[in-house]
Amino acid sequence: MVTVAVLGGLAVALFGMAAVGLLADRYLPEPDDLRADLLVSDANKWAVFALLCGYVLVVEGRPLSSMTGRSLDPLAFVAVVGGGVFVLFAANAVTTPVFDRLGVGGLDEGMSGLGSLSVRHRVFVAGTAGVTEEVLFHGYAVERLLELTGSPLLAGGVSFVAFTASHAVGWERGAVVRIAVPALLTTIMYLLVRDVVALVCIHALNDAVGLLLAGSVEAGDADGADAAADGAAR
Repeated sequence: MVTVAVLGGLAVALFGMAAVGLLADRYLPEPDDLRADLLVSDANKWAVFALLCGYVLVVEGRPLSSMTGRSLDPLAFVAVVGGGVFVLFAANAVTTPVFDRLGVGGLDEGMSGLGSLSVRHRVFVAGTAGVTEEVLFHGYAVERLLELTGSPLLAGGVSFVAFTASHAVGWERGAVVRIAVPALLTTIMYLLVRDVVALVCIHALNDAVGLLLAGSVEAGDADGADAAADGAAR
């Protein structure tokens, strides 16, 4: 019975965002601007997050802390967050010119519109991605898969594939390929530290800086906007 309950939770965590995104694309009217599109996307993420929290409490009968892994001490927490953000930015700096040379598309669609968003809205988008995606794909999925299989490689692999595949809904293939890099790195980080709060901070800070930089680039400088936002607007 416990295994069946966990499998249900894994279905929500790993496939919930993609399923809700497909339903929204099919049944909701097409948003007429970037702001509306982001609001719908964020609402979908929080809805799946809330569903999973309710599932853990009611169906599994566990506390929400069962989705958070362990807690680092303050000094280790700061070191992990700082190091994690550095690794993501370094990886972006290395892989962006490689992807550009290979002709792999980026996140250019709609990037010029970020300048029309308030700083508060861009920070909210980053925070939403950090909290919802890390808790679903890492805090819950990895912890439950480790519980079921005892294999970090299998748990991380399933989480990584599901996280990357979830972005195939509404994203160009090139963008999904680029997103796979930070997705892999954050999965490895979680397996190493097992503290979802630290990963939320790493993810949100990385996205926030990328979105703020992208929003500050003039609309005419599309290449600059794309480079600043690659790996950020996840």
